[in-house]
Amino acid sequence: MENTDVLLIALADVSRDARTLNLARALCASGLRVTIHGAVSAALTEIEGADGLPLSIIPWKDPGGRAIMRWWSLNASVRRLSVRPRVVAGMDLFALASAREIARRHTVPLIYDMRELYFALGPLGGRGLRQHLLASHERRLLADVDRVIVSGELDADLARERFHLSRRPFVLLNTPPYRDVVESDLRRRCGLDDAVRLAIYQGVVHHGRGLLPTFRAMQLIPDLHLAIVGDGPAEAELRQAATAEGVADRVHWLGSVPYDRLHALTCGADVGVCLIEPLSLSYEYALPNKLFEYMMARIPSLVTDLPALRALLDQHPVGVMVDRRLRAADIADAFQVALTQPRRQQMIDACAAITQMSYETQSHRAVELVRELLA
Repeated sequence: MENTDVLLIALADVSRDARTLNLARALCASGLRVTIHGAVSAALTEIEGADGLPLSIIPWKDPGGRAIMRWWSLNASVRRLSVRPRVVAGMDLFALASAREIARRHTVPLIYDMRELYFALGPLGGRGLRQHLLASHERRLLADVDRVIVSGELDADLARERFHLSRRPFVLLNTPPYRDVVESDLRRRCGLDDAVRLAIYQGVVHHGRGLLPTFRAMQLIPDLHLAIVGDGPAEAELRQAATAEGVADRVHWLGSVPYDRLHALTCGADVGVCLIEPLSLSYEYALPNKLFEYMMARIPSLVTDLPALRALLDQHPVGVMVDRRLRAADIADAFQVALTQPRRQQMIDACAAITQMSYETQSHRAVELVRELLA
C-alpha cells in the first residue's frame, strides 16, 4: 500500500481545478508527499507539480452525465484506493463523503474545502427539496471534519455561524500563482485582430454568472466581442440566448482549457467579466477566482456591486462596479469606462496589487495548517 502525507480527493478534472492544483503544488513545494485522486483529461499524460516534477495522481474515470452518477462513481473508486494518507482533504462538498470514508478507514484528520456556500447555491434557487437535501448532507458530514477551508472572509463568518463551528474556517483566497503578462493567442482563436474590443468571461457556464445580462449590454456596444472560456450545464440555453439577443456572431465559445493555459488566454482580452447575479446567499458573498485571474493578466474588470466584491474593489480599484440589478445600460456604461483612458490605465495600474495577493503569499499558511494536522 502506497504511503502519502496528504491525499486530496476531487470530483473534478484535476487539470482544470485551480484550487486543487494550487494547494497540491504548495504542499509539494514544502516537501510533503501529496497524492490527488480525481479525473485527468485524456489529452494530458502528466501535470507538473513542484520543481518541474509531475504531480502524483491516481486517476478516477469520470463517467460524466448526471451528478448523482458521478458522485456514486467517485465513492466506488475511493473504496478501491490502495493508499495510506496521514491527512485527507475533500476538495468540495461532492468529494467530502469519499474523503470522510478514507479518513475513517485510516483514522486520520479530515479537511473540507468549502469552496462555495453549498447550503445556499445559486443554481439550486427555486429547487427547495434538492437544496435542503444538499444542506443536510453537508451538515451531517461536517461532524467528522477537523478543519474547514473557505475562499473569503465573509464566507468564514457565515459558515461558522451557520454550522456553529468551534473554530473559524481557514481563509484561502482563490488567487492564482504569480505570473507575468505573456503573449496570447486569444484573438487568433476568436478570429479577431488587435483593433477589436474584446471582453473575456472565464469559468463555469451557468445561470447567474452575468452572461445573459452581458449579451443584452452588447446590443448597445456594436463593436464589442466576448470570449467565453469554459463550459457548463447552461451552455446550450445561453447559446440560444445569444442568438435571441442578436449578438451570437460576436460571442466566441472557446470551451474549457487546462488551468495552466488559462492565464495566457486571459492576457489577450481588454476587459474581464465578473458579473455575479445575487440569486442566492452563495452568490451574494462570492469572491470568484476569475477576478483575481483578470488582475493577474492586468486587465480591468466589470464587477457586480456585492459585499465581498465591493470590499475588494474599495481596497484595490481594479474594475468598474455595476449595480446589482445588472441592467443592460449600466453594463454598457461600465464597459465604456473600463475601455477608455484615463480610468482604464488607472485600473490596470491597480492590478499590480496582485503581486501581494498571489497564491504564494498565502500558501505558507495552508502548509502550516496541514503540518499542524500532521503533527
